[in-house]
Amino acid sequence: MQRARRLASVAVVASLAVAGLSACRSEPSVAAYIGDTKITEDRVDAVFDEARAAAVPAREGEAPAPAVTRGDVVNALVSADVLGKVVKARNLTPPADLNFEQAASDLRLPATAEYVRLYATAKTYVSLLRQDAPATGEPTEADMHQVFDVLVANGEADASQFEQFKAQLPAQNKQLVTSAAAVRNEINEVTGPMKIRVNPRYQPASISVLEFQTQNGAVRPLVTAPLGADDTVPVSAVSGGR
Repeated sequence: MQRARRLASVAVVASLAVAGLSACRSEPSVAAYIGDTKITEDRVDAVFDEARAAAVPAREGEAPAPAVTRGDVVNALVSADVLGKVVKARNLTPPADLNFEQAASDLRLPATAEYVRLYATAKTYVSLLRQDAPATGEPTEADMHQVFDVLVANGEADASQFEQFKAQLPAQNKQLVTSAAAVRNEINEVTGPMKIRVNPRYQPASISVLEFQTQNGAVRPLVTAPLGADDTVPVSAVSGGR
């Protein structure tokens, strides 16, 4: 019971951890498709190499910033594009300031780095969608189960304690789950017809609209919108990882 009580107050963070999209049809030189638009591996290389070369070393006493991966770059490239379309479909107006400086500080990269600008753009779009989403009403049973299953998978919950967790989750966190689920559904609705595909090497892929903080301080996705999975594309069609 004590563990269930602790889980009920698990820190929930409304932020972005974009995770990419899926499949590369039959072209190993393509990292992702958004409809007929290609994001090539060369494009990923350019953004990734710039970020790696521009990384700011941690100062004494600071924890090192998470290293940017090629998967992160694919996620940012696709997500900034896809979320822009979702925002447009909702007739929302993005703020003039996309907060590149804050993203640069978080990532320990120059604000001029393209990865920073893509990351900040996607994060701003998710925040905008969350602000416009309904924040009242109880989460559905299915959404609560999905959240709980993520916590179990991350070692933050006992699989036998769902009822205790559900009963003790604070109202504020329930509202966050409700609004995050609404944003997830909206993303799924808009992106469904877009024929998004991502190279299988970058799967599983999703946009995170709500996250939680583990007991050791790590931030993990909690509510996500999966994007681009295509089981019909054989992995053998993809060249080896870099």
